[in-house]
Amino acid sequence: MKSDIDIKDDLWKVINKSSLLKEVTGKLKKTSVRPKGSRSEDIVISILANDTKQKQVAYVNVNIYVADDDVSGQNEEQTARLRKLCQMSFDLFDNVRGNDFRLSLTDPNFECGQRVIESAGTSEHVINNKILYQIINE
Repeated sequence: MKSDIDIKDDLWKVINKSSLLKEVTGKLKKTSVRPKGSRSEDIVISILANDTKQKQVAYVNVNIYVADDDVSGQNEEQTARLRKLCQMSFDLFDNVRGNDFRLSLTDPNFECGQRVIESAGTSEHVINNKILYQIINE
């Protein structure tokens, strides 16, 4: 059985050696909380659910924060930047096989996927990667 901490460690290792981490301007955090007052493109890992049975299934959020552009005093999403980071995330997280786990963003039998969400009151958008994490425990 893997704990939430173990699962975060696995995701952190996948992200830490990726081109996605090199591309973003912020930090990679597995504490479920962003650095206070950050306006950088931070990546935050958090566990949504962890069903610790023989076939262990967990859902993991990997959120990437992208500051909006100020256009004539109005906040607007950075569409091109979001598109690039979405594609990099998709390429990184879909159908990954670790030493003892599997990640997916597109398994039709589970509620996983990717969305871009406006973050209320923060002048930024969030790329929400809801990742399916699976492992068979012996």
